[in-house]
Amino acid sequence: MKFTVAFLTFVLGTGLASAQGTFVYDQQSTGTVDSSVSLNQTPLGQSFTPTLNSIGFVELQLINGVSTSTFTVNLHNDSITGPILGTTAPVAYTGSGFYDFLFSNPISLTPGTKYYFEPVVSSGGFAQTYFTFIQYTGGDLIQSGVTRSDRDLWFQEGIVSNVPEPSMLALFIVAGGIFFWNRRKQRAT
Repeated sequence: MKFTVAFLTFVLGTGLASAQGTFVYDQQSTGTVDSSVSLNQTPLGQSFTPTLNSIGFVELQLINGVSTSTFTVNLHNDSITGPILGTTAPVAYTGSGFYDFLFSNPISLTPGTKYYFEPVVSSGGFAQTYFTFIQYTGGDLIQSGVTRSDRDLWFQEGIVSNVPEPSMLALFIVAGGIFFWNRRKQRAT
């Protein structure tokens, strides 16, 4: 009886398993940190030129924030104040570190075309993010609405790729084999 319960638990558990997401990075700054900028210096953002045909996330490093702050990232077309193509799910500031801003669905992009992402304070106080003077050649920092071609935000962007789990049929075959082998072994004793 114990084995039957364990077997049914395994089968139900594998039936509920889903694919895991893996970040595939498309564009990013150099990773060097030279200074920081407040997210309240709006419009603030970064232009970038993707090579992939969609975007699923933007990663920023936030520092010196207020713990009651919540942020989103808007994706713009044409300029930092251009049409909004999408907005990420809100992210609560929990302390200095790396934050992944995820779009609920991938947003289609045209590779080689310049786009703009804008971190926005949704509620609460503020935070800062890092920038670098070492150039990312696909775009520039926009600070208080002014393009700063000598610096870039610290950022990474790309897609979330689903890594397939083992096929359900294969799991059922293995589980069934173990079940019948164990039953046969129990009857033999």
